[in-house]
Amino acid sequence: MGAREWWSAVARGRVRPSGVGAALEGCLVVLSVLYGMGSAVSLWVRSARPARAGVPVISVGNLVVGGTGKTPLVVHIARLLADGGRRVAVVSRGHGRRSRGVLVVSRGDGPIVPWTEAGDEPYLIALLTKGVPVLVAARRADAARAAVADWGADAILLDDGFQHTALARDLDIVAVDAGFPLGNGHALPAGALREHPLGIGRADLIVATRCDRARGGAGLVARTLGPLAPRAPIVETRMAPSELWDVRSGATVAAGELRGTPALALCGIADPEGFAATARDAGLSVVGEMVYPDHHAYRSSDLAAVAERAREIGAGVIVTTEKDAVRLSGWSPPARLIALGIELEVTRGRALLTEAIEKALRWGDAHG
Repeated sequence: MGAREWWSAVARGRVRPSGVGAALEGCLVVLSVLYGMGSAVSLWVRSARPARAGVPVISVGNLVVGGTGKTPLVVHIARLLADGGRRVAVVSRGHGRRSRGVLVVSRGDGPIVPWTEAGDEPYLIALLTKGVPVLVAARRADAARAAVADWGADAILLDDGFQHTALARDLDIVAVDAGFPLGNGHALPAGALREHPLGIGRADLIVATRCDRARGGAGLVARTLGPLAPRAPIVETRMAPSELWDVRSGATVAAGELRGTPALALCGIADPEGFAATARDAGLSVVGEMVYPDHHAYRSSDLAAVAERAREIGAGVIVTTEKDAVRLSGWSPPARLIALGIELEVTRGRALLTEAIEKALRWGDAHG
């Protein structure tokens, strides 16, 4: 197990280290205390005088670093708002992007800049939403104002905004993995928490993801986060395979067309454990897996290793996530490269989600 894999397993509470690992974890815990203090001060400073966008703002974020299904949730809510007649715009920071300032990723009809300029997640959101402008900026308030002034947005969906308290919001939604809502309970770097668990008390609504794969469904979320956020209802969801598409052509592929063809599952996401299982649920014959870190920028050496692995196992298909497909779009692999689309499906509490959104829109319209 490599260093990244070890950290991920420990931070998410899947492994209890011993020996040298336990000593290392102890050192990281000391750093976590300092990080937690710093993040608390930063949150307090940014929230002292939050900027207002002038329209309703709905924030979707998480308490831990990656792997909670936040992006499918953003896409789901963006579609709900657009289908309901709102001129919604998505505003994001654009993790890992090379550009600066406010950047328009999409006018509502797909990305108009490369993913390296937008960040992989905003680029993917732009691909998966229609009629929804997507903008990125380090200062989210600047992007929100631009969305309102230049694109006529009457609602802002703030991606990854739970800790970005510099922009006022009318609804704070937090996505949590039903199996590991707090990871190992420590903040970075000893754990995956972005802030102290008490921060969940700011949430207006908790969306538990992957409830179908968690023992007891959303029970652990209710037990661990319920007492910390008593006013936040819990919505239960799962990640359902939506479609398969050819990365090179963009064409939709029927699962039956690939049935029986050996497939290599390739992903670079924060929580990769369920990806191969989801690919199998979609009807693919997964016979091997390769995992890279979240937001991984694939180098030529990585692609050569993937190609070699595909040849070793006789894979006729390399199946990857939609987010990885963004970063692999220029690659010519030795096997057919297929992206597996994932959609968030609400399994319990749909009315809670829609009522919270409608209430926030009414409040934001009246007080924006």
